[in-house]
Amino acid sequence: TIHNPNHDNNRNNNNNNNKTLEEGTILIKPDTSTRFFSDDLQHGLCIYLGLAELLGFDLERDMKVTLYVVRRLQRWMGKEFVLPDSRDDHHANANGKGAGKVKLVAHAKDVAETSAPQAFGVETIGDLKRFLELDVFGERRTERAEGCLMQSGLISKL
Repeated sequence: TIHNPNHDNNRNNNNNNNKTLEEGTILIKPDTSTRFFSDDLQHGLCIYLGLAELLGFDLERDMKVTLYVVRRLQRWMGKEFVLPDSRDDHHANANGKGAGKVKLVAHAKDVAETSAPQAFGVETIGDLKRFLELDVFGERRTERAEGCLMQSGLISKL
């Protein structure tokens, strides 16, 4: 909320997303169709949280500000990119994830809409290493390098 001390109670607020209270406080309803909501959240902050979760960080303790921002924004968007509250064991059980350690990113309902590693099935550091070894052209670097070496004039003379 924003308090506007110079508020004129007789003026109409032209922005339909906002609401002005009698005492001059303006309640702002964000426009969730903007680029910030459609790109920066899912393909920025969620990546940081996903990587931190993979590396074993306690997101509630170590990334509490980022986690707070994502939770707040996803609530406005009606999405679940991270679990709303890790202390809510009922939520984890309702998603069929069992009573084990709840993963805030991996167990979120809408994680597939993000670029977090968990959206690509990456659940461990080993998975992340294998994922990062993928070549964007569908080739493996080692095989390609060996193929180039075998075709070189130097190797063919050996």
